[in-house]
Order: sequence, then C-alpha cells, then structure tokens
Amino acid sequence: MLQLKNVSKSYSAGFMAVKDLSFTAQEGTVVGIIGPNGAGKSTTIRMIMDIIKPDSGTIMLDEKPFTSEDKDKIGYLPEERGLYKKEKVSDVLRYLAALKGIPKAEANSRMDKWLARFNLSEWKDKKIDSLSKGMAQKIQFISTVLHDPKLVFLDEPFSGLDPVSSDELLSVIKELKQEGRIVLFSTHVMEVAERVCDHIIMLNHGTKILDGTLSEIRKKYGSNSITVECDGNASFLKDINGVKGVQESGSEYTLTLSNEADSKSVFWDIAEKARANGCTVSRYIVNEPSLHAVFVSIAGKEALSEADGKAE
Repeated sequence: MLQLKNVSKSYSAGFMAVKDLSFTAQEGTVVGIIGPNGAGKSTTIRMIMDIIKPDSGTIMLDEKPFTSEDKDKIGYLPEERGLYKKEKVSDVLRYLAALKGIPKAEANSRMDKWLARFNLSEWKDKKIDSLSKGMAQKIQFISTVLHDPKLVFLDEPFSGLDPVSSDELLSVIKELKQEGRIVLFSTHVMEVAERVCDHIIMLNHGTKILDGTLSEIRKKYGSNSITVECDGNASFLKDINGVKGVQESGSEYTLTLSNEADSKSVFWDIAEKARANGCTVSRYIVNEPSLHAVFVSIAGKEALSEADGKAE
C-alpha cells in the first residue's frame, strides 16, 4: 500500500505545485493521477520516487516511511522516453536490469519472456534506432517492469501508440493489477483514464479536487438522466413516474429524472407503457458523466485553459 499524507511542494517565487495532498493506493488497483497540464501530476510522481523532496508531509510504502532502499521496488515509464538509440535492444534491457540488481542470467530470461509477450523477439539484437516509435515505447515499458517492481508508474503510456498496440498494453496493465502490483497512471487525457483506472485522484492547481472510484464519482456527479430511443408514438414518456422533463431529438429522447427516481424502475415502467402504446424501445442508456464533464463541473471551464501549457 502506498500512502501520501499532507504532502506539499513549492518552487521558486512561492509557486505551490502540490498542496497538502493525501491519498492511498492499494495493491491490485490502477490509480489515476489525472488533471490538465500544470495540475501537479509530475511533481507528485517525482516526490514519490524520491527524485525531489516534499516540503512537508509523509510518503509511506507498506506503512513505513519511503526510503532510498525502496527505489528498486519502483518501475517508472516516463512521458519523455529515453533509450540508448545506438545500442542493441538486448544490451539496453540487460543494462537497465543490472541497475536494479538483476543478475544477467535472470535478466535474459525475463527479457525473452517480455519480448515474446509483445511479439518483439526478432528485434532482440537490433539497435534501438531501427525500431518504430511504437516498438521503442514497448521496449521502454519492458525496461520499466523487467525488475519485477511492486509499484509501477506509467506517465502517458499510450502516447503515440496505434489502437492495436494500445489494446495490447492495456491487457498487460490489467495483468499487473491482477498480480497485485500498485499501478499509478498519470495522464491529462481523461477519456484514457476512464478506460484504464479503478480509482481516480484528480488534481487542479496542485490541489486534490476528487478522490474516489469511477462508480463513486459517477454516482455523485451524475445528472440522473436516461436516453431512450423509441420507434412510434412516445408521448407517454412525459407521464412516467419520476420523469421531470423530456428532450426530443428525432427518435431519441433524453429523460431528466427526479433525484428520488430509480433508473431501473423507470426502465420497466417505460417498457410496459411502450407495449401498451405500440411503441418499440430499441435503446435505453443510463447517462453517466465523463471525467472531463466532472472536472469542468468542479473546477470550471476556465481551469482547463488556464492550466494548459504550464509546467508541472
């Protein structure tokens, strides 16, 4: 378990990059540290990795203060990739494994397994600069997990990957979670976070503005509305118990529900009345807010443009 307790960090001119941040990341979960550029994500990661020291607060791993000896328990995939371009893939991976204390024979065994996992075995003795960008990113990911870390940081890991490679990497991230690793996932693309993360820590201007699972967040910030697609006379929708308003768009109807209304009960009421009115319901969706929409509702639209382009 990773814990941050009241962690703060300021830079020159009194700029507070992270303010009194606390959160917990459990084993077997993917925790998203998300927010726009300048939110404090990278500073938070650097403090956890002991690259920079917090001004105040405590960082704990397995209920003990984080120490320099814990660094070998961390695997870090930075947003800015960095590999030795003129060296062979195998030599680079062996060297990076050696820095983490992995013997050569063990490094070779693990390397072969991971290269096969990503269908890169035939590139083992090729130089890094002969790889495509996507291949190089996969090699960088392998270097991140080759020493079998307990805590895995992934900073914008899908950047530049094609859809097939993204799905492949997503599958591996799920495997790491199932193995009980702690996976911290940093991104400013909130749609990606929704796809990958179990738990969300949302930052804005260095302050935590959201902390919870996706289901908790959607329940708290949902608009309590549903969308129904009907073929036929759908005038009965306005008379359904719990429906406050109906917005029509062709054969699609968005129903705003009262706070007390239960979407399942509303569905069965619609199904029953649709049959009675000779109307066919072809689609029924409980609307859930996106993380982007949640962020805007909390921080305001101006926060996205204000933070864009700032250093973290």
